[in-house]
Amino acid sequence: MADSPLEREVPTLLNGSPVPPILYGTAVRDGKPRPDVVAALEAGYRAIDSANSRLFHREDEDGQAVSTFVANNTDSVSRDAIFIQSKYAPPTEQAEPWPYDMADDTTSRVYKSVLRSAADLRLETIDAYFLHTPLGSLSGTLEAWRALERIVDRGGIRYLGIANVKAPRLRQLFDQARVKPAFVQNWFRRDTRYDRGVAAFCRDHGIVYQVFGVFDGENAELLRCDSVRRHARDQSITARQALLRMISAAAASRGLRLCVLDGTTDRKHMEENLRAVMGLPEPSKELVQSFSSLIGWLDSAAPDGVPPFPN
Repeated sequence: MADSPLEREVPTLLNGSPVPPILYGTAVRDGKPRPDVVAALEAGYRAIDSANSRLFHREDEDGQAVSTFVANNTDSVSRDAIFIQSKYAPPTEQAEPWPYDMADDTTSRVYKSVLRSAADLRLETIDAYFLHTPLGSLSGTLEAWRALERIVDRGGIRYLGIANVKAPRLRQLFDQARVKPAFVQNWFRRDTRYDRGVAAFCRDHGIVYQVFGVFDGENAELLRCDSVRRHARDQSITARQALLRMISAAAASRGLRLCVLDGTTDRKHMEENLRAVMGLPEPSKELVQSFSSLIGWLDSAAPDGVPPFPN
């Protein structure tokens, strides 16, 4: 099968290197410092996550930051070494100036969103473009996806992805998509049972699984669990580093391609998180198995309670 996990293309940077296992997220949240893309790139991040949603993102500022960093580091870093992804956002996540008109059909909204993303991010080709969420119906979601597929055909986007999706709807999209999703980006949290159904689907179909919200408050119990505490103690690292390393190791042990989304503005945390995902030793098999069992990633995929799309 052309779309089997062993035969599907592994997403890469423009220079041919693998997509880094950690991305810097640029979402703006009330009461929190603004993301610092230049600081993240200086720390060593080489993948940026944005969205065409003025309610939560400023693609123009993200594009300026990447351009500034590359201009200041021309001897060591090229644009081809940085992966940049963005998203089509629905009207509920827009603010002035809108990328499209409410009177536009879905196809026009997608085209206009991608055009503004490319202009604001200063890109001829966007590395990956996501649907920020499935649309309300299968037909609506497929209309948006078909528009993105046509942009891929014309060279404006390299890979496609979808965020905030449940397993039954991901399966429907995957089955009907001509350009299969290369990425899924979902919230990592207990009340979704750590998204094990989607994680299993991504593993089985060679999709890179991106997780965000690892350090949200409701995941505090994971920072205190035995496997994370033991790995932190054994390696003399922080619990946050141990948790990131454990999630990455749990994914690798199951054959799941994983990227972690991180939006810290603390430079020390940037360095620690990069090292956790890319530079620390593997936890023992015993600890990885214990952690995988805790989050359910050792289990077979189970229904997640979300029905398929209405037509």
